Amino acid sequence: MNKILPLLLFCFLFSCERKKPNFSEKMIEKLSIMEEYEDGQLLPSIYVGLDLYGLIKNNEVYETNNHELFFLYQGYYFKKFESFESFLNAILNKDFVLDKQLFKKRIYLPSFKLNPIIEKEYTSLGFDKFLKKYSKPSIRKNELELNKSIIKAAEYSTVKYFLFINRYDVSVDCYIGKDYIRKREDSFK
Repeated sequence: MNKILPLLLFCFLFSCERKKPNFSEKMIEKLSIMEEYEDGQLLPSIYVGLDLYGLIKNNEVYETNNHELFFLYQGYYFKKFESFESFLNAILNKDFVLDKQLFKKRIYLPSFKLNPIIEKEYTSLGFDKFLKKYSKPSIRKNELELNKSIIKAAEYSTVKYFLFINRYDVSVDCYIGKDYIRKREDSFK
């Protein structure tokens, strides 16, 4: 029995599924690069159009981008984290929850509560079926579009959030009104 217990423990530890982080170290590194003009204004990052999401203490989801997170870091969190990069890693890989009270002092991007209907559907379908339901083939080769025809306005942010936590990004083409879905790795190539 004494020989079996360590073997069982070893098998248990290595059989547990390890969750892949939402953003790799390289992705976080790229998102954290912020350059300033001589007057202190930020140059637009090539990732400023990438929707990012963080959690807020009152069970809301915060839609943001790397510039807004940089301002939050500079204004409120620079003492808690050694660098902007470590702050981004904590927010984007769901290890840190933002304080909603800080949002009153500045106009930030919107926050929302998850739509319970979409949340229940996501849980029951699993991600692969969820993706299949809310996407459609694009006229662009090997790409998907968000199937907005079946998404109500109150469900849109929740659908995008569930894609986000499963390492998919949605890019909006305002000119033709289509939302393209792509794997996170493709956003950082």
